[in-house]
Order: sequence, then structure tokens, then C-alpha cells
Amino acid sequence: MNSVFLAARDERERELRRALAQCGDAASILFVSCNVPGPAKHRPGLSRLAQGALDGLEAVAAHSGFDALGPFHIAFSAGDPAQVKAAAVALEGLTPSGRILDIDVYRPDGTQVDRASLGLPQRPCLLCAEPARECIRAGRHSAAELLAKVDALLHEHSTPQRLLPETLAATLHRGALRELELTPKPGLVDRRDCGSHPDLTFEAMRASADLLPLYYGELLERFGEQRPLNELNQAGRDAEDRMLREIGTNGHKGYIFLSGLTLLAACQCKGRISQLRGAIADLAAKFFSACPPQGTIGAELRARHGLGGIQAEALQGLPAVFEHGWPAYRDALEAGLEPRLAGFRLMATLMRTVEDTTAVRRCGLEGLERLRRDGAALQGLLDMGRDPEPFLLALNEDYRRDNLTMGGVADCMALTWALHAASA
Repeated sequence: MNSVFLAARDERERELRRALAQCGDAASILFVSCNVPGPAKHRPGLSRLAQGALDGLEAVAAHSGFDALGPFHIAFSAGDPAQVKAAAVALEGLTPSGRILDIDVYRPDGTQVDRASLGLPQRPCLLCAEPARECIRAGRHSAAELLAKVDALLHEHSTPQRLLPETLAATLHRGALRELELTPKPGLVDRRDCGSHPDLTFEAMRASADLLPLYYGELLERFGEQRPLNELNQAGRDAEDRMLREIGTNGHKGYIFLSGLTLLAACQCKGRISQLRGAIADLAAKFFSACPPQGTIGAELRARHGLGGIQAEALQGLPAVFEHGWPAYRDALEAGLEPRLAGFRLMATLMRTVEDTTAVRRCGLEGLERLRRDGAALQGLLDMGRDPEPFLLALNEDYRRDNLTMGGVADCMALTWALHAASA
């Protein structure tokens, strides 16, 4: 088996052992994952299928992950293990796509409840009525045939129509944390160093990101009470003030604006993904009409260099995210790229497409052109299957020396991850 898959399997086993040690009063521990043949484990709709199984069994997630083997959940249930396993088997057979699910049930002592112990038949093959184990052992079906069947079964889950604003609020926070965790990132704060931001640390940025849920809660509350636009704007200003008091600078200033705009747009269009970009553009037009960005550094840079920056990006419904970043990230996962490398592919795409005024403020238009060139070079390394880390580490030293950064790219990365997770 591929070493990446083996490493993912070992980490899942460690997470399961941790959950068993912390199960408390739970009578059953569930491990929900998916069976996808071949090396391309990331298929459209898998995350929604796994989440639906968790909801259907009324289990409380203790740990959720997304690794080289795909999405998985470890969850607790108060139900009797044998009854929970029977319900899981029934769920696996309830719909055609349920045959892709793999729901293991454990007792608190770590022993597993299997089908045989309940007198239930073995899992059937995806392509015929024979037991799946026998078909695998005999090699009756090709990996291509099996994968085509998986994609066909997943079709009903691969095109989500809505996302819940409350779910989006949670993933917007996690998106900011995930962006911070990705290492190395040239010129940006990560686990290795502070990039081109000597006034920031990983811990400070983590503290800054952890203030975001309060902001999102205020936005949702004020929208629900139909408060006027100026009060919604005030929630953003309050969030900036909190961050300034907490870490001495506004580490997530741009993200406060973009993520808040996206969350309110999701509320406006009732979570309809097909209408989200239009709602973002409409809301941005109202915002900039009520609060023209005059006298700011960003406004001065846009006027001097003829740039659109974050204002044009918002008014156009975030094309860097919806037309470039998100499709690139989704395609990378569906091609079987592990999440970390898919994150670097997302970064490469956004470096080539975001009109990042933080780079222009630090290094002029040449800074923006440098991002474009470096993003293309990173993309080339990934396309060749080469490890991008040495290139990124060297790039980080160059950016630190030249005081170059890419805050707009970071914000769009976080937003892409948030939208992807909320719609999964």
C-alpha cells in the first residue's frame, strides 16, 4: 500500500485510540469512513455522504478528519453497540450510495462489533451480488470499473445546493486556522516563523483567529433581528478593535471584511450556493456605497496603480475564490493529491490570480509581479510531482529579506477552505 495511505491509516488508528480513552459515558464509538477503490480517494460528494451517515445515526462527533484516504468521523453514541451496528448496516443498505460507507462500531473496551457477530451477511460487491471480499480476492473487477461505479453512486451527493449560515460561520473560523497551519508559506506567519511580519507570531495569529466566532455570532444575531447596514458594519469595526486589543495589530483585518461579507451574503440568499456570488456582489455594492473607502492606504494604492484590489474582488463576487481557487483545490483533491499538497496548489493558483495590494504596499507593482511568477513556478513543481517545500523555504527567505508578503492570498485561501468545508 502507498506509504501516504499507510501513514494516514496509522494516524486514524491513533485518533481512534484517543477517542476510546475519552469516551466517558458513551456506550458505542463509531468510525465512519468511505470505501473508494484505487489511489484516487477524494471523490465529489464523499464528505456529504459521510456527514449524512453521522447525522442519520444521531452520533456526536468527537473528531473529524480529511486525509489521504478521504473524509472520516469518530463519534460517540449512547446506543447499545449491537443495536448501533445493526442501524449502521441498515444505513449502508438504505440507498445505493450507502454501499460506499464503511461504519465500524466499537465497545468502550475497544472490541469491534462486526456483521458476523450479529448474524448479518457480508458486504456485497459494488458491481455484482457476490460478497465484496470474494470479488477483491478473485480480482473480478478492474479499479476503473469500481471507481466509475463509485462516482455514479455519489452523483446525488456531489452537487450541494445549499449551505447553512451557522455551518459557514464555524468553517470560516476553521478556514482561518487552517491557513495559519499551512507551512511553509512565503512571507506569511506559519508554524515555522513569522514570515515578513516581525510584529506577529503564530500564537498571536491563533489568538486573533479565535476571536472570529464572536464576530460571526454578532453578525448572525444582527441579521436575524433585521438590523440596518450600519449596525452590521459596526460588528466588523468591533471585531477589528478586539483584535487590536488582543494582539496589538489587526492580523485578520482583510479576512474580517471578506468573511463577514460572505456570511451575510449566505444569510441573504438563504444559503443557496448558486446565488451566493450574486449576493456577495450585491452586498458589497451596498457597503461601498454607504462607506466609500476614501483616505485608506488601499484606496490610495488602487488609485495610483489602477488596481481593483479587494474592492473590485468583492464587487465581482470574489472571482479569485469561486473561479480560480476553489476549483483548483477541488480538482487537486479529486485527483488524489493529499490535502497539504492540495493546499499548496490552492496557494499557487491564488498567487497567480489575486490582485494583492498588501504585496503592492510593501514592494510596489514588482511585488505583485513577483507573486505571479513565483505562483507559476510553484504550480510547475506540483505538476511535476516534486516536493515544493525546499522552493517555498528559499522563497520565504527572499520575501523576508525584501519585506514582501501576500495577505490577500492568505485571506482567499482561508475563505476557500471555509466554503469547501461548509458545502462538503
